[in-house]
Formats: sequence, structure tokens, C-alpha cells
Amino acid sequence: MSNLPAIQKELMSPSVMQRIETRLGEKAGTFITSVLDLCGEDKNLAGCNPKLVVKEALKAAALDLPINKNLGFAYVIPYGKEPNFQMGYKGYIQLAIRTGQYKHLNAGIVYEGETVEFDRIKGIMSIHGNQSSNKSIGYFCYMQLINGFEKAICWTKERVIEHRNQYSKAYKSKMSAWSTNFDAMALKTMVLQLIPKYGPMTIEMAQAMNNESFSVENQVSKEVSQNANSKVINIPDEDIKPKPLTDAEKAAIEAEEAQQPGF
Repeated sequence: MSNLPAIQKELMSPSVMQRIETRLGEKAGTFITSVLDLCGEDKNLAGCNPKLVVKEALKAAALDLPINKNLGFAYVIPYGKEPNFQMGYKGYIQLAIRTGQYKHLNAGIVYEGETVEFDRIKGIMSIHGNQSSNKSIGYFCYMQLINGFEKAICWTKERVIEHRNQYSKAYKSKMSAWSTNFDAMALKTMVLQLIPKYGPMTIEMAQAMNNESFSVENQVSKEVSQNANSKVINIPDEDIKPKPLTDAEKAAIEAEEAQQPGF
């Protein structure tokens, strides 16, 4: 039986209304409507503790991201009776764009019939051939900063599956986004493999990673929270003094680039 009335009661309680209005201001009404729509469409989410549903939904609102499933920016996904906030790959791209440091940022699918050529020297890729079916065989993410730096990564579908099996705690669940929308989660994995390692980030983006209870990239979240800069820093080109790579650094780079596919 749907627990939607419980969600409505929670949202309309004076204390919760005050908290929502304080945090969201004029967007409070839109947020309440979104939560009700979300629970109305998902009986499993409607059956979760309403206080927790509101709490998880507010995480998306704090990032100014919609929780409409069809938009793919952010989600509140029920795991049993526990709702969990999860970012979509479009949400991470949106947060990255807000830094003002990206000229191009894109994630996409490589389909059957297409081949990928990777330039190990420049760290970029190109896709050739013609799509022969809707079967996905790989995934990529590409960025170019306004200062001209560019980088791309591309994984085969098999590599994404191996990565999922290693780092996702809940991929076997029928409610997991890996089960309901594999391609979107694969694209999210690509974004999280690229941006935290090579692109500018902000505290907002790092916090978004840490807010995910079942993050695709547990190791990246920890690395970002511990080591990443908390805000974007622009360094004039003339102040950058390149240092020669050590043998160990050269070996690490060669090992990583060697894993980039040509398929």
C-alpha cells in the first residue's frame, strides 16, 4: 500500500516547511511538488521513512539540481526501506560547468559498428565507423578547458562491468541504477574517472560525491575529500615551471595510457 499520505504529512508539517523554506526560499514549492511526484511514481520510495526521503531529496536541492528521473541530474533511490541520494552523470557535468573552467565537457556511448582510436601522446580520442545497432560496446568522456588543456578516456563495456563489480556495493539489487539504467551509470563512471583526476573541481562537487551512500567511485570520493583542492585555482601560464618527470612517474603514466582501448 502506498505511503504517499505520510510523505505529504511530513512535507506539510510546520517544522519541515520552515526548514525547506529557509534553505530553498522561493524554490520551496517546486521542491515539495517534485518530492510528491517522485514518490507518486515510485511506490518503493513512497514506502520509505518520509523523514529520510525529504532529507535525501534536500541534498539534490542544495546543489540546485532537479530530482526528476527523466532529466537524469539527480535521484533518490530506495534500497529496501532506505532512500539514498545519487547523482546522475548529467548532474556532475552540470556542477563541473559551473566552475566556468570548461570549454567542452561530454560523455557518450560507443555503439556496435564504431571503432575508437586513442592518441596516447595527446590523451584524446576519435570515433570512426557507422553505428550498426543500439548495442553499447564502450563509453567515453571528453573535456577541454578554456586554457586549451584537453583529455579523454574511453573504456570498453567489459571494463566498466569489472569496475562496477569491484566498487559498487549494491549493483546486484533490482533497485540499483546499475540494474535499471546501466548506460547512465557507465557514463557516470566515465565522468568520475576523468574530472576528479584531470579537471578543476570545487567543494560543492566533492561534497556531492561524499553525499552518495552507494557511490560508484568510493575510492575517488575518498581521494577527492582527502587530497583535492577545495576551490578552483587559476595559475597564470607564466608562473608554471614544468619539472622533468621521474622514472616512476613516466612508468605510471605509460601504464595508465596503455589501458586506453582501441576497439
